[in-house]
Amino acid sequence: MTRPPTFQRILLIRRKALGDALVTMRAVLEVVRAWPDATVDLVIDRSFAPLVEGLAGRSAEAGRLRILSWPPAAGKSWLGVLRGGRYDLVIDWLGSPRTAIWTILTGAAVRVGYDLPRRRWAYNVKVPRNLLGERKLRGFAGEAFLDPLRSLGLNPGPWRDGFATANSDEETLAAFSDKFRNWWSHWFGANRPVVVMMMSATWSAKAWPAKHTAELFLALRERGYHPVMVTGPGDEKLETRLRELLPAEAFAPPTTLLELAHLIGQAQVFVGTDCGPRHLAASLAVPTVTLFGPTDPVGWNPGAPWHVSVRTGVDCSPCDLTDCPIPGHPCMVDLEPGVVLQAVDRLLDRGPH
Repeated sequence: MTRPPTFQRILLIRRKALGDALVTMRAVLEVVRAWPDATVDLVIDRSFAPLVEGLAGRSAEAGRLRILSWPPAAGKSWLGVLRGGRYDLVIDWLGSPRTAIWTILTGAAVRVGYDLPRRRWAYNVKVPRNLLGERKLRGFAGEAFLDPLRSLGLNPGPWRDGFATANSDEETLAAFSDKFRNWWSHWFGANRPVVVMMMSATWSAKAWPAKHTAELFLALRERGYHPVMVTGPGDEKLETRLRELLPAEAFAPPTTLLELAHLIGQAQVFVGTDCGPRHLAASLAVPTVTLFGPTDPVGWNPGAPWHVSVRTGVDCSPCDLTDCPIPGHPCMVDLEPGVVLQAVDRLLDRGPH
């Protein structure tokens, strides 16, 4: 296509992981910008909807984006939502068998999706997947999420971070829990660079040893930084072990996603595993240091120099396996805290480049 066609009702599908949803948001906003007169609906998981809706300041057109939460509210027909939208364009960024069926059920005239076995039948605009071989990604996923737009004749330019801003006005703070606000009033304000640490691992293969995490936290504090340890759902075992190794004041209280966005937005650097909150930091233009093991930094680390990846470089990494089959889990266990500390120092111009 040489010129982008005209659409009036657009459905964008981006389900599953928080990180994937956030990395796709640049492409989502490009769609809203490209068709300013269209109604644009975005399907994301219900648990992420408040975060996406609450990240203000992304651009003027962000306010025109409507969120459709999955699963639907009790008693609401999802088929009715899909058919009742009368969409003329659907872009399916997930490309699962289920979302392929959703795409075809809309009856949209233009259906964009990835050229994958058992899915391609649902799309009449098929986009090559961002793969080099069976597992390895050939480029950053955020940039690849713009490919469906290019297939429609758009020229969105390169992917950029920093498309979101966490509100910090009085109304937003008032909506936070008393526990978080009380903690924040005492913790924030130190005249030292804030480092938010989050070592969540939905895959066991992404996990960094608690001993390393505690050692890094203490080294950051000794170096003159103001670190804070954040844990989330699924981190219970890690938190229990960390609380044996670190003082109680090292930890932020339990946070909602909007509270977490507020906290990360005030940081000078985010340090963590390849997890959703790390992508939240990039969305907020916060520099990141990410520990990579089973996943590929080529595919999942933004190309800007303020997003630094650290890894051991062992031959088996990246493998994209959720559980490590190698004794000793060398890609993460052998990643020393000192290496991560050096990356933080370099990123904040406090050490040799």
